[in-house]
Amino acid sequence: MKKDIILISLYIITSSYLLFSETNNKWDEQLYKYSEIFSIIKKHFPKKINEEKIVFSSIRGFLKKLDPHSYFLDPIAFRSMFEDQSGNYYGIGTKITKYGDNLTIIAPLKDSPAYKLGIKPGDIIISINGKDARNMSLDEAMKKLRGSKGTYVNIKIIREGINNPIPFRIKRAEIPLNSISYSIVHPEEAEIGFISIRTFSNTTCEEFKHSLDLLIKKGNIKALILDLRGNSGGSLYAAVEISDFFLGKGKLIVSIKGRNTNQYFFAKKNNQYENLPIAVLINRGSASASEIVAAALQYHKKATIIGRRSWGKGFVETVHKLSLKCALALTTAKYYTPAGKCVQRDFKELDDYFFFLNKNYDYDKNIEGGVIPDIYIKNDVLPTPIVNFISKGIFFKFSMNLINSNLKIRKNFKIDKKIINKFKDFLKKNKIEYNQTELEHYLKNIKYEIEREVVSNKFSAEEGLKIFLKSDLVTKKAVEILKHKIEKGA
Repeated sequence: MKKDIILISLYIITSSYLLFSETNNKWDEQLYKYSEIFSIIKKHFPKKINEEKIVFSSIRGFLKKLDPHSYFLDPIAFRSMFEDQSGNYYGIGTKITKYGDNLTIIAPLKDSPAYKLGIKPGDIIISINGKDARNMSLDEAMKKLRGSKGTYVNIKIIREGINNPIPFRIKRAEIPLNSISYSIVHPEEAEIGFISIRTFSNTTCEEFKHSLDLLIKKGNIKALILDLRGNSGGSLYAAVEISDFFLGKGKLIVSIKGRNTNQYFFAKKNNQYENLPIAVLINRGSASASEIVAAALQYHKKATIIGRRSWGKGFVETVHKLSLKCALALTTAKYYTPAGKCVQRDFKELDDYFFFLNKNYDYDKNIEGGVIPDIYIKNDVLPTPIVNFISKGIFFKFSMNLINSNLKIRKNFKIDKKIINKFKDFLKKNKIEYNQTELEHYLKNIKYEIEREVVSNKFSAEEGLKIFLKSDLVTKKAVEILKHKIEKGA
């Protein structure tokens, strides 16, 4: 095992370092230094070291020197990537999030093991296989809840109104990991469909075609809003397939160029959805495969792109499988839009690249990188007090409070003054500090967030989405444009 770990490290160091090494002698010198340092640490460090952890950390460290998107996948990360690309995983089937120290279940997935055992929205997981869950990160908890098919996981939850923790022994089962988040007819415009793609995976094309066919045949839609906001990418081939649906045969979709590759991807089929008017929604979170689709449809004047400038990731990663169920995702090429442009954004300052920390950096007006929308709408920045309430789960907890009360709730649920007073009482009861002036100033946002949470948790996420679509400025602009195209017969 130890030997294999060292070999993984040396393999990756060799693969990446040779990109810059002029001679084998120079490489041998660096390799010797690494081996010497590792030996000294093993021999003299006062505590016993975790060799795997040190090697994996060193690998991640030097990969950062290449570019922001080359990365190492340990066994857990590799399995997670495989699950996301294959479209399924084995687990208990819950949507969870972290509110403060509480690992909170947002909803059990229908017909999942958790659903069948009676786990409910609002349940708080306090332990997983005997380990305190309050100190776990969300990522760590998700990894522990997933596992091999047919294996068991033991959890304890606390539920409002019940004094003692409730134990569950849950048998893991296959859980579909759909790449299509939502597919519905717009709640106010019956001729317009709405499809949101979460990620681009091996199942995206099939899922998308099935969803769109249902909207056209059963919903009788005549136009489509394709929402790629927050979609960080995925499979290049899935992006090409989605673009192909809307472009005539022979249209260039994307090209990739690297040291060992030079490929062009063209639309292969006709008579699909070429005549369906489309609006594509993007924002800062739209990257990679999302940008391939947006740029191709924009260049061929097939879709109107609406929202904010996309992320700007023009690198292509190739995954190299290694021993011990590890892998290396290495940048091997750049992709170029049909206009011959690489959308990759400058990454000299990594903090600004990933976290937008530079206040002087006007992301949307920067002429370098990303897909520039045809219509710019800045609508994805919430007021700080609202973000704080969301991050602490305030709206979620209050919505569950209302649902569990005697209040009659319908799908067209609206907030009135009486509910707002209940919300204020809820804040006081739970000793949640807030600024009264800010609360009144952002009352419209607060009403909207409560309405969406209540309807989502009472009925379904799709019903909550309908509330969002009615108020979202980007979607409203898309509807306006598509209605005009429908009227013109475009």
